[in-house]
Amino acid sequence: MIPVTPTSAPDGMPSTSTAGAEDIEALASLYLEAGKSANTERTYKSHIDHYRFEWGGLLPATSDAVIKYITTYAKTLKVSTLRQRLSALSKWHKEQGFGDPTFDKDVKATLKGISKVHKGITKQAYPLTFKHLLAICDKLEAEKILAIQAWNTACTTAPIDSPTRRDAEGAILRTHRDLALILVGFWQAFRSDELSRVTFENVVANRNQGMTIFLSYSKTDRDASGTTYNLPALKAYCPTSAYLDWIQVSGITKGLVFRSISRWGKLAPTGIHRQSIEHILNRVAGDLFPNEPKFSTHSLRRGFADWAVREGWDINTLMNHVGWLSMESARKYMPTQKDFGVLALNPAPAAITGEVLVPASGLTLLGQYQRSEDQ
Repeated sequence: MIPVTPTSAPDGMPSTSTAGAEDIEALASLYLEAGKSANTERTYKSHIDHYRFEWGGLLPATSDAVIKYITTYAKTLKVSTLRQRLSALSKWHKEQGFGDPTFDKDVKATLKGISKVHKGITKQAYPLTFKHLLAICDKLEAEKILAIQAWNTACTTAPIDSPTRRDAEGAILRTHRDLALILVGFWQAFRSDELSRVTFENVVANRNQGMTIFLSYSKTDRDASGTTYNLPALKAYCPTSAYLDWIQVSGITKGLVFRSISRWGKLAPTGIHRQSIEHILNRVAGDLFPNEPKFSTHSLRRGFADWAVREGWDINTLMNHVGWLSMESARKYMPTQKDFGVLALNPAPAAITGEVLVPASGLTLLGQYQRSEDQ
């Protein structure tokens, strides 16, 4: 007979095999909160607060009140934002046991009318393309070498706690972190939220074989069953080597991998905020691309999709690699450039070569995109 091992519980909480009724209730509450996304809950609360305090709506709401609410903001808010507000109202009513006014046919018809009248072109993130990636990484590599040289000089000429040594130490940490962050983010097409949650314990890396990253949940992993991502070992601009270099320099042995670095060059115990990644991308890009738009948190994802499509990746291969569950999600990231051949004033660039995966045969995203445009 196999002995039964008591079920483990979070630190400070009793195991479920020995817990009393009150302890079980506390555990249930803890797990319930863990199952909720903090970002989602904050957004949900802000939408409800907007309806109640900004607009002055009452809860529970009537369908007429909801129609007046979305009509009030039809010209000033995006249709997608209005949909999010309705989703929040729907959730509130369901949680409180009231009928859902957002399911009323007149509410749906009103939103559809607003969408037809006011919906504009969906803005997409400006892609950080492979061309951008090369320029940014080359710049960071040069800065890394200069930082190491400055550190070596400071070690022989400056006191231990001198600003010179602190600045050099901070520059070494920052360039290594930024290289790893950008290369891992690009080659896996990670969202900023996913990048900010990579932990040392859930990464296995080998310079000659590549690396795997396990995330316990993601935007498309609704059940939080966890996803393992596989990144390659490349001859150049390698995410695996950049990650290992960062781990070696930072001395990280547990917890979050991509962390904040203070103005005094000290590594923080906390991870970088997902919204800080956009700032990092634009800081390292600097003045490399003066006439181009700023990058956003989705720029890495769009840039990788652009590269993969031009390399002829198979649809299923790309969707599986990135984690898209539907063709509709994948289409949003397809490059929109068309090739008009010799008549074009600026001919479409040739595909950028690189060693990642051998393009699979069959229907490609580019072909699917071209067919959808012709319909």
